[in-house]
Amino acid sequence: VASRVAEACFALEAMCLAFGPNSATRGRSVLGSHVADWLRILIELMATNSELVVQASWSALDALCKTIPKDDFDGYVGPVSRFVHNVTEALPQGVKTMPGFNLAKGVGPLLPIYSQGLLTGSADTKERAVRGMARLVRFTDPAALRPFATAITGPLIRIVGDRHPANVKAAILSTLGLLLTQISALMRPFLPQLQRTFVRGLVESDDIVRQRAAAALAALIPLQPRLDPLVAELTAGLKQATDVGMRIAIMRAIRAVIRAPNASSLSPASTQAIELVVVGSAGETAACAADARWRVLRSSVFGALCGVIPEDAATRLVLQHVAEEGDEAVEMAGKLSYLAAVLAEAPQVVTGADLTEKVSASVAVALTPRGDIHQAQATMQAVLVAKTALLDRNVVSAGSSISLPLVDALIRVVDPATMASYDLDSQQAALAALKAVAKHTDVLEARRDAVVSAAMSHVRDRNIPVKLAAERCVLYALRLARLPGGFEGNEEGLARYVESVGGPSSDRGKLVLDYQRRVLGKLADSTRELDYTSDDEDDLVAQRGDDEMGVDA
Repeated sequence: VASRVAEACFALEAMCLAFGPNSATRGRSVLGSHVADWLRILIELMATNSELVVQASWSALDALCKTIPKDDFDGYVGPVSRFVHNVTEALPQGVKTMPGFNLAKGVGPLLPIYSQGLLTGSADTKERAVRGMARLVRFTDPAALRPFATAITGPLIRIVGDRHPANVKAAILSTLGLLLTQISALMRPFLPQLQRTFVRGLVESDDIVRQRAAAALAALIPLQPRLDPLVAELTAGLKQATDVGMRIAIMRAIRAVIRAPNASSLSPASTQAIELVVVGSAGETAACAADARWRVLRSSVFGALCGVIPEDAATRLVLQHVAEEGDEAVEMAGKLSYLAAVLAEAPQVVTGADLTEKVSASVAVALTPRGDIHQAQATMQAVLVAKTALLDRNVVSAGSSISLPLVDALIRVVDPATMASYDLDSQQAALAALKAVAKHTDVLEARRDAVVSAAMSHVRDRNIPVKLAAERCVLYALRLARLPGGFEGNEEGLARYVESVGGPSSDRGKLVLDYQRRVLGKLADSTRELDYTSDDEDDLVAQRGDDEMGVDA
């Protein structure tokens, strides 16, 4: 069968060569009315597992595309994009590239169609062309893309500065970022142009464009040998930007610089400039201060900055953000968000300078009821600091002097005797934190009974988020569920807890045994199913899986 298909492809190639270049004029030639159908068939054949068919279909496609007049290219952008999308989406599991695209000149026949659509097509055609290019890049082996680096990048850079709808600019920036990821070595000659393009994109009026520019700049930064000029440009731009969205985009770019593998090359002047825009008044406006996204982002930049500056400088910054008795709740919440970011981004700063006692004291101060209308903000951040510290084995171990104080602080938020001082959101956050600590560490062992007793008081709460968080907390505190390390879970912890509260005949013993039979047992069984996937954010926090996690309560 493969040989017959290949013969048909060779026959089509011979026919196209006989007709000659520019012979397939749309609607005005015999060949032109069948071009779209042949494009679909040949693109599909380029995805087969027969080398003979792949080579033959590529040769036929190359010949067919040469019969299409250049002026007609933009009319084929939509169909070709659709055909390539359908074929690449249908690739077998585990196959990451298109066999036909990996040939010596694999994407050569289709690339001129996209390039022409990009330069002369309508806004819709331009967007399709850019997304089509991105799919070619994504499904082609980097080695096969080497001859086409300039042919793909050049048109994108040429038009990105023109007036286009936001979706077109966003698609261009996204594709350029993809190129930097896929063929980074070949993109080095374009880095100066790309950096200017991405920095300009950070101050565009459309948020989607700013997001794509920040993401593309993050892909470029590790390739830059010198980051100081970029830092100077970004910090200056932050002071001049007039819109909160622009400031957020620039701050994201600054965070990408600080997190880059080559961030250690930053000069003291650059780190000082970043410090000024993070902890000083530079770049701060009332609108920024009121925006939760800005506060979260600024905190994460602070944490990352502490990881690249000298230890004494980092210690100085951390000590400036230790919560104290005289602080108002809003100020305290801000300081604690910085501490949480340091624990998430650079925990070695806390352990290296032995600042763990300061962290514990800050949490205790923040959880002290004070009648401030903003008490909930400080409480949420204190819970976040405690959770982040307890989840890091380098900061807190089972025998650490601050592990029990931090656990006790979380229990205080949900204990029936003291929880009246805290709002429901704080109680839910504390239960989720205790659950995460029980699931990923052993530091709760000495307080397991207290944690279970406090959580059991919430399993019938009328507030559903609090109730669900309490169930999960009990489930993992008693070790009933399967744990990430491979422990399958059992009822030994349950039995010990029941004995500690007076045995199966006691009121508390009956309560927990009944709840285990009706609810907890079923939840525990579900965690042992093959298709079980934990979907709570605490697991992401524990794995440092999300850029924003660890600083966003």
